[in-house]
Amino acid sequence: MRPGPAAADRLAPVAAEGPDPAAVTLSADELNALVRKQFPDYAACRVTDASGTDLVMEADGARLRTRPGGTISGPEQAGLVDLAAFLLINARLGRPTLMALTTSLQISYLNRPRPGLLRTHARMAKFGRRLCVVLAELSDEAGDLAASATVTYSVPPPDARRATG
Repeated sequence: MRPGPAAADRLAPVAAEGPDPAAVTLSADELNALVRKQFPDYAACRVTDASGTDLVMEADGARLRTRPGGTISGPEQAGLVDLAAFLLINARLGRPTLMALTTSLQISYLNRPRPGLLRTHARMAKFGRRLCVVLAELSDEAGDLAASATVTYSVPPPDARRATG
């Protein structure tokens, strides 16, 4: 399920560098298997749609840590956008690449998300040979934007990617 047009309009278009994003990608099922195997702490998360340029991930906010008053904590929100960016980059690379590492995460907390269904939409802004930039938005069950982030990842060189999956 893709976010509504308002969310899609806010995200910048993809800057195509490197291989064709439609050439080889990991499916939502393959990404969910990766989460189950490598990230058991994120059992509340499920990828619902993935391509080489976009990813939608849902999370059961009732299973996440909250602050007093019932707000999903900031570190949990940052973790969700970071995971979505990591999974999008892995989808684009076409294989699990565990040594893709966060180099920068800038997040703005915009509204108070409460426990319930949370949806993260991640879009590839730049896919370079060594650095990837992902724009991610976290929305609550009502579709209100809770957080917006820019996440930069360092990816290993192509010859090293074979050894990490």
